[in-house]
Amino acid sequence: MAANTQRGFVLVVTLWILAVITIAAAYFAERVGRSIELARQNQQTTEELIAFANTRADVLFRLGTTGVSLYGWGGQDAIALDNRPYRGSGDDIVRLQDNRGLLNVNFPQQDMISRLLGQLGVPIEKRGAMIDTLLDYIDTDDFKRLNGAEAPEYAALGLPPPPNDWLASPYQLNNIIGWRDQPEILEKLLRFVTTSRVTGFNPNTAPPEVLASLPGASLETAAALIKARNEKPFYTVGQLASFTTGALDSDYFLFYPSNSLRITQQSKTLPWAIQYSVTLTPRSQDAPWRVDYYVKTPVPYPIENVDKIQKLPARIPAPPSVGETP
Repeated sequence: MAANTQRGFVLVVTLWILAVITIAAAYFAERVGRSIELARQNQQTTEELIAFANTRADVLFRLGTTGVSLYGWGGQDAIALDNRPYRGSGDDIVRLQDNRGLLNVNFPQQDMISRLLGQLGVPIEKRGAMIDTLLDYIDTDDFKRLNGAEAPEYAALGLPPPPNDWLASPYQLNNIIGWRDQPEILEKLLRFVTTSRVTGFNPNTAPPEVLASLPGASLETAAALIKARNEKPFYTVGQLASFTTGALDSDYFLFYPSNSLRITQQSKTLPWAIQYSVTLTPRSQDAPWRVDYYVKTPVPYPIENVDKIQKLPARIPAPPSVGETP
């Protein structure tokens, strides 16, 4: 009887040991599987970052060595500067946007900004206050506009005071009273505004929402303008006036791209994108371009059918140097 009890005890212990070994093996297998998946994701992220770096180097090289035209960066086979997607060096997507085709919040055209805010769902009774707080934030004095806000109003909310200077990036709109409490609106708005130190407005590179904010324009007008400019870029205000019903200020329009671009890079596999603004400085003794801001952002545009997206146009090789064999 004692021998049977002893054998039964040994059996129970053996079963317990086997169960512990099985659980430990499953645990370590799960950890190994997770480590392998994490390593795969890290490798994929590294490959995408390398593709980003290669595409950025390619774009900056082109900007420093290629001329600009009505068509964009280059001649008739130019890189378009209207934020359309191009495939980069890998499966990454790059978009180049002429900052002159966006609404400049450092030199605000108040009526156009108001109409753009209306498109994004801001009630008309709130738009005036938003523009006043923006102007108070960037002007050089401490006088408060009727619906604006200066240092005391920011202090009352526990916020840093206005810098009373130009914005360095559009993302500073998140700091302004009346703008910061509308994150959904602001997320959309950031696609259509710039803080670049360029003047004028280029309808050849503007997004449809910005074109629709022109006097007497709508989204239908914007679609017609884009169709027309794709056939032949605009070069006079009279051409624009035939599409709109409002008065256009001829001094506001410049039909060539500026020397400042917003560049957005994203990948189908990464949950974030990078965006930066570059200003060409060919006369600078320090560098041929200046990066005005660089941010990591949520994915701004959905990516579908990557294979159908046009690759960046091929670069035209430089002619051989004197005495060099072609």
